[in-house]
Amino acid sequence: MTNWDEAEQRVEKAHELYERGRWEEALSELRAAIAINPYNGSWHFNLGLTYEMMERFEEAIAAYRHARDMDPDDIEVLNHLGVNCAMAGHLDESIKCFEKMEQLDASLEPAYCYRIFCHAEKGDHDKAEELFYLARQYKEHCPVCYKHMGHSLMLRGQYDRALWCLQKALQLEPGQPDVHSRIAEVYWAKNMLPEARQHFLEEIRSNPGDVDTLLDLGELLVEMGQPAAAAEKFRQTLELSPDEPVAHFRLGHLMLMDGNLPGALQEFRSTLRNDAHFPGAHLMMAIIYQRQGQQSEALYHANCELAQSLADEATLVDLGNLLMDLHQLTSAEQAYQRALVLNPQNAVARHSLAVTLFFANRTEEGIEQCRLALRAQPKYVLAMYNLALAYMTKRDYIRARYWLGEAISISPEDPQLRQLQSRLKLVLFWNRLKRFIRVP
Repeated sequence: MTNWDEAEQRVEKAHELYERGRWEEALSELRAAIAINPYNGSWHFNLGLTYEMMERFEEAIAAYRHARDMDPDDIEVLNHLGVNCAMAGHLDESIKCFEKMEQLDASLEPAYCYRIFCHAEKGDHDKAEELFYLARQYKEHCPVCYKHMGHSLMLRGQYDRALWCLQKALQLEPGQPDVHSRIAEVYWAKNMLPEARQHFLEEIRSNPGDVDTLLDLGELLVEMGQPAAAAEKFRQTLELSPDEPVAHFRLGHLMLMDGNLPGALQEFRSTLRNDAHFPGAHLMMAIIYQRQGQQSEALYHANCELAQSLADEATLVDLGNLLMDLHQLTSAEQAYQRALVLNPQNAVARHSLAVTLFFANRTEEGIEQCRLALRAQPKYVLAMYNLALAYMTKRDYIRARYWLGEAISISPEDPQLRQLQSRLKLVLFWNRLKRFIRVP
């Protein structure tokens, strides 16, 4: 038997294994065949199909690219490459694949279908809608097109139109994947939480191994005030995918809220073991160590979080607050500044930065940040309070009285404001008394 015969037999065996759902073994056979003859495009295509079934999209893309390079006009290869690129977030490459399909045959409805999704993800919703109507010229009732159009409308905040499209997709194909979860997201955005929960459950019933939906349902249950039910969903996720860092992190957060510090610490360690750069995990560990009075450990993990490049603005603000508690003013300032790079209109980050600057005796800079915080959030009482306090420090009592008055007009019963008002009145009284005593 020649090497070529062996390669053909391996491909036949791979096909049998694929049909029986034994994908790892099928991959092994296909890779062995390709090692013998790397110039058969259909074998690379079959390799891509197998990776796709395992949701290993990046590896599927690499295989489909090999197949495409051998036959650039193969519509089936272009279609699968485009779909997998869309799933992996390579939106521009996906669009190019489908545009090439359109050039080859403009009547192919799949040439438009996934481009709806790609343009929606890129924020080009007018183009997404244009492609939706183009697709319907060649296939009037495509459930995937309605699903993608519903996704675009949801991202635009047009929730009722989004629901109509997604429900239409379900009518056309009741088992269409991800439709129930998308409907759940729309209801969630509309603050219709029980309805959202019901559709997440429907998605899980039709696809029990859907880890993403289990995680979303867990998050929803947290928002609904059902932490025990949420924890159950995160544990279910870990049964299906023991290395899922999001599930470990969410479970750890629930344990932290419940006061189970050792359990939470273990879950955050598991999070970092599976994803060393998971945003917020080091921060949570720092918070736990601070509560346990282990300041050096808290500081170590806070600095580890500060070194991360993927933190979101909320995490950075929380990190800045922790660093302030740990008396690390320079690091706290850095955290707040990074949050403001992500969102210059984050009034909380502006105000927190101002407080840091006040503590560092950089009063003028702190006042400027307080003013910027109030520009972003005009009724931010705490910023007004600290602005009044800063002006009192500078003995600029006119401005101090102005900002304190603004704060009291918004929150007249605030005891902290009333206490500062009494303090300011006392200062003003003593100043007048001093002037009176100096009169000859």
